[in-house]
Amino acid sequence: MIGFLKNIWCFLMGRVNIHISPQSPSKSVKNFRIRRVYPIIAVLVIVFIVFNLGFLYKNYESKYKIAKNNLIELKGVKEKKEKLKEELLTLSRETEKLKKDLTALKKYNNKINLMISDNDKKTNKKEKSKNENLKLKTAFSYNYQLLEQGIPRGGGDFGLLYHNTEELIKSMQRNINVVKEEIPEQKETLQSLEKNVKKYNEKKAATPTVWPVKDNGDSYISSNFGWRNDPTTSKREFHEGLDIAVWYNNPVIATAYGKVSYTGWQNGFGWVVKIKHGFGYETIYGHLNRIEVEEGDKVKRGQTIALTGNSGRSTGPHLHYEVRVNGSPKNPKDYIGG
Repeated sequence: MIGFLKNIWCFLMGRVNIHISPQSPSKSVKNFRIRRVYPIIAVLVIVFIVFNLGFLYKNYESKYKIAKNNLIELKGVKEKKEKLKEELLTLSRETEKLKKDLTALKKYNNKINLMISDNDKKTNKKEKSKNENLKLKTAFSYNYQLLEQGIPRGGGDFGLLYHNTEELIKSMQRNINVVKEEIPEQKETLQSLEKNVKKYNEKKAATPTVWPVKDNGDSYISSNFGWRNDPTTSKREFHEGLDIAVWYNNPVIATAYGKVSYTGWQNGFGWVVKIKHGFGYETIYGHLNRIEVEEGDKVKRGQTIALTGNSGRSTGPHLHYEVRVNGSPKNPKDYIGG
């Protein structure tokens, strides 16, 4: 074994001659003598360097591919994030618009509430009950906070990677679609209600409801509606109104809103005022002393239209008061204070 190693050592330390012959004859040949170990070491160093370079290249290539994939993935995430932010912004704008539409509907609802008269407590309770059923039951009533989250706010990023943003967007879109469907229906309902309320209030305004004389409580009913013996002829006749005994020149008032359809002299009733109130209602005021309105005048409930008197066929100063519905006489007592 020692001999073998000694032979190797002698081989490595042995010298070799290297001749370099130039192509030009004018240049001299160069001779070098070096030990065999040096070229061998040089070759080993070169092999080591090449091996390490190959290893480093493979390692670099692997890391480069990983970095490239991460970069592509990060770019995709960034694009997705930007897209989600745009969708959130779009949905938030839609939400703001729907909130404005909803606010407008609520104001519309309040406007209708103000139109409902408070004079009749029973009617008012019914209307109030109806109004409670008309609350705007939209997605905002139970998902308002969720929708509110989609509204962009200043400062900082959204942090979309840390939230289930896609589910948020889907939920917002579902809510917005529900509201979009409900708003036209709600608007149609309110428009229908507004028409009904207007018609109701117009009919209420046209319905005679008050005592027709400003008399400080001094007047009284001297003859009721219905069959009676006529005070001037003593014949059995149907009395189509009320006779209200009152002294001269007490103000006679319109018992409902309406338009004066006739003023003048009418046999038996003397000076007369007739008012058409609409919805088939008409009131007649007879035996007047003086008329304060003209045909075609629009009058309000409680407005003075004449002064009491004793004109026409009468046994004393009083007001003859009639209420007619579609031309048929009705008992005025059923409307006074109604």
